[in-house]
Amino acid sequence: MNQTNPQDQGRTGSHSDFENYDLVSDARRIASALAEINSQLILVSVRLDADGPLYDSRILRLDEAAQTLVLDKLAPLDEQIQLSTEQDLYVYATLRGIAIRFTTTVKEVATTGETTHYACAYPEQMLYLQRRDLFRVPLPRHDHRTVSISDRDGGQEIVGKLQDLSIKGFCIEVEASEVNQHQLGSSFYYHGMSLPETRTALAGEALLVNLRASTSPGYLSAGFAIIDLDPQTERSLMRAALYFQRESRKMSK
Repeated sequence: MNQTNPQDQGRTGSHSDFENYDLVSDARRIASALAEINSQLILVSVRLDADGPLYDSRILRLDEAAQTLVLDKLAPLDEQIQLSTEQDLYVYATLRGIAIRFTTTVKEVATTGETTHYACAYPEQMLYLQRRDLFRVPLPRHDHRTVSISDRDGGQEIVGKLQDLSIKGFCIEVEASEVNQHQLGSSFYYHGMSLPETRTALAGEALLVNLRASTSPGYLSAGFAIIDLDPQTERSLMRAALYFQRESRKMSK
């Protein structure tokens, strides 16, 4: 049986490292990964909240038609563990040497004698640990650009200062009162990202993956991973990153 590397477990325990993961939302790729975890009897780790203790489990079976995966009872046994329907579970595994993570929701708790199983929904997204570091480029100090974001419920639009970008996402500075830790993992719409050497402003959907204190009092740096990144957007981000890198080098001379 393949077990999760303890070092991977440590890395995946904190929200602060989401930016080191590639976001996958293609249903076929997610189903394929689940099938491989199931067929190889890979041990998975489960948290009941994002930063709670890890429990061992495994996927007992899959029902792709019903979009349901069945998790075995959690170990070590804890009488205080009382899972209920609609509860989120944070699942971690290592597949072909790559750490993956996803969130699922309990649909049904089934108890037979001393055995308990959890029927859960297929995840809509998975995060794969990148094999290499992200190519992240901060904007030159003289270059001031903004990006507008709003949550999927059509809430208030937030305008943030663009701090850095990579070929996978971007980071903006926002007022601390406008975002909070509970929104980590939530999807936002972004628009108005005007970049050099790009004809039209970029817009799309992105996942809030990181929040950390900014150097500006009362502000936070919010990191986003772009969802369903298309080749054209990736090329635009790469061109802009190279441009900002050249400008920063000019300023340092």
